[in-house]
Amino acid sequence: MYSYVARQPILDSKLQTHAYELLFRDSLDNVFPLISSQQATSRLVVEQFLQQNIDQLLGGRPCFINFSHDSLLDGLAECLPPEQVVIEILEDAMPDDALLAKVKQLNQLGYRLALDDFSMSSDWERFLPWIQIIKFDLRLSSLSQIDDFIRRHQHLALTYLAEKVESKQEFEQTQALGISLFQGFFFSRPEMVKRATMQPTQMVVIQLLNEVNQPEPNLDKIEQLLGQDVSLSLKLLRYVNNLKGRSKPIASFRQAAIYLGHAQLKRFVTLIAASSAGQGKSAELYQMSLIRARFCELLALAHAPAPQSQQAFMAGLFSLLDVLMEQSMGTLLGSVPITDEIRQALLTREGQLGFYLAFCEDYENANWPRVQMRTARLGLNEEKVSQLYLSATAWVNEQLSAMNRD
Repeated sequence: MYSYVARQPILDSKLQTHAYELLFRDSLDNVFPLISSQQATSRLVVEQFLQQNIDQLLGGRPCFINFSHDSLLDGLAECLPPEQVVIEILEDAMPDDALLAKVKQLNQLGYRLALDDFSMSSDWERFLPWIQIIKFDLRLSSLSQIDDFIRRHQHLALTYLAEKVESKQEFEQTQALGISLFQGFFFSRPEMVKRATMQPTQMVVIQLLNEVNQPEPNLDKIEQLLGQDVSLSLKLLRYVNNLKGRSKPIASFRQAAIYLGHAQLKRFVTLIAASSAGQGKSAELYQMSLIRARFCELLALAHAPAPQSQQAFMAGLFSLLDVLMEQSMGTLLGSVPITDEIRQALLTREGQLGFYLAFCEDYENANWPRVQMRTARLGLNEEKVSQLYLSATAWVNEQLSAMNRD
């Protein structure tokens, strides 16, 4: 599955890229899909900010994102980092008291705000002290109207942006009026960006992953998330039943979470995260990541039984994430809450966790001289290592069979 976004540069007076406007798309067709502006903004926020590393898309520059009246009042903008985003209020937003209160709140929170396709209506005058950028559509406003507005508002610290600039003459004319930012087909058409992404239900998994990695997980939040996806909730109950052999019925997701305990709940979520990401990839790839997780854990337990075995499991589980998501491991780990030891193992194969992971890779690649060396370092023998790998394979088959059972 993929996400799509159109990225159009916003240039300064020296024709250097100052920022990008991000426009939601649902395919490689560079047109706005037949959905509401509120839906478009919601999906853009989820797909580009919550699932992806936005820095890769922006290259350190800010981005402009369109927000409808309802999206702003619903608090969607507060999901985004204020240092990276310019909140662009759509031209059809109602300039009512509720929106004014929200604009003041966002301004206090450090967000920059822009008025899109500004109509110069007097209804917006009271908003201007809390607005940083005015966007003039050259197809809707004449140069004389724009010039008059700028002259009448010299007392405000406003930055002006001309959009739909389609010729060198328009660029020079708007620049002469005091406009300092420019956007339009004369400079660049929106560029399509396609990136591998996760299914919507996987977003619930990622949120759960974040929650169960907190020192004190919020059971109310966990219960809420588990109830958002029927497939996930069913798998949880089967996991509890298969793990504990529980015969007493479970009455709530909270009960299931408490029954599992923190460590096993974390295990369940990470297992689901690996097995459900990357739709369309080979099932063997998922199975390999799970075998790695269990094998790394067993190696850690055989070497020195300790809490480190849980981290070894996670390191193995996420070791193929870059292949599943078609992005670099460094980019993917930028927003994943894992320990420094796991991060180091995944990026450089260093540390004790990195040793277990490299051991697993050598075993997969039948690099027997290195396997022999690593086996000796752990104080094991080749027969024992072979048993551990077979045990890991059997465990994965049991887990996947249980979760996929009708």
